[in-house]
Amino acid sequence: MTLTIRGRDISRVCIVDDDPRVRDSYRWTVEDLSMMPIPIDGPLGDLVQFVEKMQTTGEASICDYMLRVKNYATFNGAELVAQQYRKHFPAVLCTRWETGNIAEIRRYRRYIPALLKPDELDPDSLMRAFECCVEEFHDQFRPIRRPWRSVVRVEYVDREGGYVGVIVSGWDPQRGIKLLLADLPPTVQERVADQERFFAQVNIGAEANEDLYFEDWQVG
Repeated sequence: MTLTIRGRDISRVCIVDDDPRVRDSYRWTVEDLSMMPIPIDGPLGDLVQFVEKMQTTGEASICDYMLRVKNYATFNGAELVAQQYRKHFPAVLCTRWETGNIAEIRRYRRYIPALLKPDELDPDSLMRAFECCVEEFHDQFRPIRRPWRSVVRVEYVDREGGYVGVIVSGWDPQRGIKLLLADLPPTVQERVADQERFFAQVNIGAEANEDLYFEDWQVG
């Protein structure tokens, strides 16, 4: 009962979701890949300690985004998956997201190789997601995930709401992208204004808005 990716064996997959019915429904997808599902009961406790515990409980995970429901966790699934990524632990964020959630998830998106909706989760998509994680641990980025130095133009600033709208022409000159103002570096926050331009590392090969991430911002 093992999936092998680039010499790495995955035999146990932790399922992290506050709803036990969802945890149970994901079992079949994991088992179809001949791996063992390990549903995780809450409360999950401290984030760092939980990540360390998971490394001895399984070899990969599927995580929901909304984990704070009913005190299941004190952190969300994006934080968890990003922390697991930094530990080279393959993890998939599987959740139904709203437009507002995307801006919140984006701050961690660089460290979330795979973002799936529950109805997209099947043996093939799960295997591809784990493959993408392991490849990135070896600095092998797929076109949709590879970052490029890009010009980022500010379209509007909503300081009261805490948002900024930007355009990345190298991705799509017509489609705006909503970012949290707090996610920008202090030097960028100070200068952000309508039509101001900055540089950032952006995965301009992304196919959808929710797949974009921004890092290494620079003042032009």
